Amino acid sequence: MADSSPQQVTTNIMHKSTPALTQVAFKDIPHSYSPCSPVTCSYTLTAPFQASSRDWVGIFKVGWSTTKDYHTFVWVEPCGDQQPVSRKACFKDYYLPKDDVDFYQFCYVDSTGHVCGASTPFCFKTQTEPSAESTLDNDLWVITTQHQVDESVREKAALKEAADRIREKNEEMQKDLQDERRQVGVLEEQKKQHSQEKSELERELSEMKAQNQRLENTVQQQKQEMDSLKQEMLAQMTSQMQIQEKHAGSTPGCDDEGGGGEGDDGRLGQTELELREAQAAIAEKEVLMEEKEHLMLTIRHQNDMLTQENQNLRRDVEELRRMLKELPAAAPTHTPQHEVTAPPGGELTQSDAGQTRDPSYDDLPVVSITEDEDEDQPVLSCRHCLESFPGMSRAEVEEHERNHQVCPFCTLICDNMEQSVFEDHVYSHEM
Repeated sequence: MADSSPQQVTTNIMHKSTPALTQVAFKDIPHSYSPCSPVTCSYTLTAPFQASSRDWVGIFKVGWSTTKDYHTFVWVEPCGDQQPVSRKACFKDYYLPKDDVDFYQFCYVDSTGHVCGASTPFCFKTQTEPSAESTLDNDLWVITTQHQVDESVREKAALKEAADRIREKNEEMQKDLQDERRQVGVLEEQKKQHSQEKSELERELSEMKAQNQRLENTVQQQKQEMDSLKQEMLAQMTSQMQIQEKHAGSTPGCDDEGGGGEGDDGRLGQTELELREAQAAIAEKEVLMEEKEHLMLTIRHQNDMLTQENQNLRRDVEELRRMLKELPAAAPTHTPQHEVTAPPGGELTQSDAGQTRDPSYDDLPVVSITEDEDEDQPVLSCRHCLESFPGMSRAEVEEHERNHQVCPFCTLICDNMEQSVFEDHVYSHEM
């Protein structure tokens, strides 16, 4: 072992085919080493990768499951620059494996427990062992067998094939994630637009209601003025009739005494003129009232249209909320590739590495959906029959109020009256 105990090194499950293996590249790895002499391996750090004093290089038996399966390890020396740099790791012969059957490989593990690079397999052979093939490289006899070479090639091909499959699956999952993010963005934009339209319609509806109330007050006031004019006209007609009766009952001799008849004729003409003016004013008031009533009918029709459009918007908003609620449940379950835990000494397996969490998905926005309805909404009631409607909206209560048949003068509810009886009742107020 190197200059530290295994308990001080972080471990983590790492699949050997993750993209992080390209951050450190081992080079010039022979087929075998001698277990009786120190072993030195060379590796190169890529430009984006920054080494740490807590990084380490370990010797793992081929087929390792977790980073705690190392046979021995040494700490690496950090480098200050960001350029690609070649470094070496030296293992003392005392800690090297002594068996000559299994294959091993070098693995570079960073301070967070991620495997950032792995070498090709090799074995440990003594020079005195018989061999089927031998080569001379830098004054060192490297001994191996054709069976071991073929086994190493097959394992490398299987690892490469598994890496390609995981890479394709990762690209497909990232594409699905981008599509879901775009869909969520579209739904949120639609929800925001509908909310703005709803607020605008509610504001217009409130303004129309206020205008309708003002018009109703004006019509009521004009009706009172018209009643007053009718009473005044009746009084003038009564006065005129009295004058005519008095004039008809007077004697012929009275016309010769001081011209009293001419004065009565003048007063009668003045009364007729005032009567015509009152009739003209009443006719003008009636025309104005008809215009006001027509305007009120138009405003009521617009209110009905706004209420219906508001209800349609409410349904659209509810549908959007339902779609947003169902979207997280319908989203595919993503299988992350790795997860950070502790160094040599962890308990996870390499077969689970494809199911651990991928940090690239940690920035997925969480779409939260909030209800806009007030839980403490006041109970609304009809302004005609005073009946309460808990749980109903303002538009529904107004629809109920419009279904009433109400006298515009005395506000009497005439729902059970026939139309002719109701009209006679309304006209009776104008007599």
